[in-house]
Amino acid sequence: MRLHHFPNLQRYTVVRRVSRFSVIVRNDEGEYLAHLTNSGRLLDLIFPGSSCLCVSKRPAKTTLKIVGVPVSKEWAVLIDPHEQTRCFVNAADAGAIQWLDGWRITGTEVNCGESRIDYKINRYEDNSIGFIETKSAAMLLSGNVGAFPDCPTIRGRKHVKTMLRLANKHRSIILFLVQHPDAESFSPSIQGDKQFVADLADAVDDGVEVRAVKMSLNLDGDVILFNSDLKCIIPQL
Repeated sequence: MRLHHFPNLQRYTVVRRVSRFSVIVRNDEGEYLAHLTNSGRLLDLIFPGSSCLCVSKRPAKTTLKIVGVPVSKEWAVLIDPHEQTRCFVNAADAGAIQWLDGWRITGTEVNCGESRIDYKINRYEDNSIGFIETKSAAMLLSGNVGAFPDCPTIRGRKHVKTMLRLANKHRSIILFLVQHPDAESFSPSIQGDKQFVADLADAVDDGVEVRAVKMSLNLDGDVILFNSDLKCIIPQL
């Protein structure tokens, strides 16, 4: 299923990452400063000499935004979290997410105590309420395992605790948006943040759902839904 189309993808070469959210890229016409919306380290994707796929944006500090990184002749990893969540909403609205049958997204950026959670969901037949927090999983581990995080995530741990609290009364889902076309399953990364993995495992034991959706970007600019319920493996520490 096609979830989104980028009409004017442009290929560039990474020169260097100059900050958390900016990368110098080049093509035959020169060098440019591109916006990177993903706060992960992305060491296996963004490095000097790697290719990246950009779209033009309104001129500000940057005129380009990096949305993808090619990993084969046909496929790329979609690394822009905002585009990932837009694609997820498109899939949910189209009824392509089976574990959301009967549920509808009714709110975004919902204040839940000290955290803002990405989505509020409702099931109208019984007035049930739920919440979904999404995480971008662009990394691929050995064994074709999509993974998150690639570095310590204090914010991620905080979200897990919030979702655990919400699970006392509501449906509570932590959703990993797996982007690598070779991913055959998902697992949280112990190497990235061992405490996050431990907290997530505890949350699952106490009623939080962990789900994974796999989508990837092809070089024609189409984001394709591969698996709406990718297998999740949660290590027990």
